[in-house]
Amino acid sequence: EPSHRLAPVRGEPLNDIGCAAATFAFFPNCQMDLQFQEPGSSREQEQQAGEGADNFRARRLSLAKGNVPGGSSSDSISSPANPAARRQRRLSMSPEMGAKAVAAPFTPEVVGTYSCHGVEPGRSAGEMMAKINQDRGCVCYPFGVEGEKTSALFCVFDGHGVCGDKVSHYAMHGMQAKLEQHPLLASDPKTALEQVFIAIDTELQTDSSIDAELSGTTAVVALARWTQGGRGKVWVANVGDSRAVMAVQKGGKLKAVALSEDQKPDTPAEQKRIEKAGGFVSPPEEEWGGPARVWLDANMTLPGLAMARSIGDHLVGGKGVIAKPEVKEVDIDPAANMAAEGPQLLVMASDGVWEFIDSQEAVDILQANNARASATEAVTKLIETAAHQWRKEEGDYRDDITAVCINLVERLQARRRRRRGGGAELNASRSSCSSEATTDRADGGGRRRRAAAR
Repeated sequence: EPSHRLAPVRGEPLNDIGCAAATFAFFPNCQMDLQFQEPGSSREQEQQAGEGADNFRARRLSLAKGNVPGGSSSDSISSPANPAARRQRRLSMSPEMGAKAVAAPFTPEVVGTYSCHGVEPGRSAGEMMAKINQDRGCVCYPFGVEGEKTSALFCVFDGHGVCGDKVSHYAMHGMQAKLEQHPLLASDPKTALEQVFIAIDTELQTDSSIDAELSGTTAVVALARWTQGGRGKVWVANVGDSRAVMAVQKGGKLKAVALSEDQKPDTPAEQKRIEKAGGFVSPPEEEWGGPARVWLDANMTLPGLAMARSIGDHLVGGKGVIAKPEVKEVDIDPAANMAAEGPQLLVMASDGVWEFIDSQEAVDILQANNARASATEAVTKLIETAAHQWRKEEGDYRDDITAVCINLVERLQARRRRRRGGGAELNASRSSCSSEATTDRADGGGRRRRAAAR
């Protein structure tokens, strides 16, 4: 269990993109039991959305329409137990857009992160109402062994199904607590990440407060570890279709480099595993843009999951949908400045960003909005741009949107300033990455019509 408490405080809506504000306060050495519900997004209001929601639900939901049981997303949840000794650690949960600045283990120049709840059709034509934010994002620093201040953990989760917010919240706290105490964290981070993902999924099955049969979450997690000079490694673990991308300066242009791959059910290796386990994969709906989905059988009765891996979704856990992540390890050698060759930025986001913005476009937006000066301002513009695209393409429906941006160059400069003994220390939780990963495919990935609104 994390040694902190995060307290949500209601705020005023951010009118330009319809995101309600919430401020998250940090209290060290306290137990965690957080209940979170967006303003105006009660289960009663969701049920009042009516038939006008049918079209977008058919295209966008991670679970096929009609396959979710009743239940409340605002019930209290339990966090995974952590029997290990407590230690002082800083965890910042991605606040809602429009929230006031709060104390965080990083500076806004180095790391920026926000979450923006989605909207869906209301009872009347043209009416929109806020939906429960099922996304979660967080940054942990320092992270690792006692006294270690050269590692940080960055996470984005995107829940789906009736209890999707519970599952993503459970996974967020379980991830940082279990991974930090894993015996292989220092020597074999890849194995540690794989085992922690699976352990969280396994323990979730025994938690009676969360029904994860037809609810689950994506997870993209970056463990960064740097050494003297700013060099080091980053391990990126991923299940589902949230994504991590690095911006690398090459030949005078900032290029997107994929650090994770979206795990679609019809990807050959994923489909082979699912079908071997007895599951059924339906192809994408070309006519109206629906995604490939996983079903229990060829009759397509349940559940219609639009991803091949996740935490939760236990109904199809025996049908080839697994919680074991794909893990990519890359070397870190950040650029000396924003004009030099090498890695400069790392961005992680839920598919509320990637639905209509591809990886290179996201990098271009961050660069155009001066991520070098402020990662927070740049990631705010990225989320606003994504929200505008949802409004343009979908009208009265928008998925939850969460993003984290890490400025690798500013992180390197901060370490150099500290070694020279000048300037204040930047308490940054900043990941770092390398240029060895495969360049993101220019396939307009964000524009594919996969149903992924949680």
